Formats: sequence, structure tokens, C-alpha cells
Amino acid sequence: MTRRERVYSCIHADTYKYFLPREIVLDTWKRLESKYGRAVTSPGFGVVEIRTPALLLRSTRMLNPITVIRRRACSTEGVASLHQLLRFEVNDHPLPRTHP
Repeated sequence: MTRRERVYSCIHADTYKYFLPREIVLDTWKRLESKYGRAVTSPGFGVVEIRTPALLLRSTRMLNPITVIRRRACSTEGVASLHQLLRFEVNDHPLPRTHP
């Protein structure tokens, strides 16, 4: 099961790390690319990233964990869709919003 931890040290309040089970990492990235677009790896640091108007998805070359930064355009439905792709289940607590 995918688990999530809030990243308190990030300047963006809605930042979480999603830790995927090893056996679903590659398949999950394929699904993320299918929905959000091609992942780009930066030269030098090797950060793997998918940018959308609503989300910023980042990881190291190991592809796990995935850091997710919600942007202002992100909706509750967008988060639910992402959670479905990541196979993450919220325990009856919606993801809190810190800005409109």
C-alpha cells in the first residue's frame, strides 16, 4: 500500500511524499506519464519531474518516493485522481487546503 508523509520543510504548504511499494513504481510512473505527460530528467542532479498546471511531481532517479507539490490550480478532484493513480487511500480525511 502506498503511504504518504507531509513535507513540512517545503515552502509550499501542500507538499507530500508518496512512498510506493517497490513492485508498482515503474507501472505508476507509466500511468502518471500517460495522464500528465512525459517525465523529464534534469541533467546533473537527475531529478525526474512531471509539471502540470495543477501539480508538480518529482523524484530521484530511483523514482520513489514521489514528491507532490499542489499548485493553485489543483482541485479536490485532481487530488482524488492522483491518489487513484498512486493507489493511495485517504483514511476518511480529505487532503487539507491551505490556500483558495
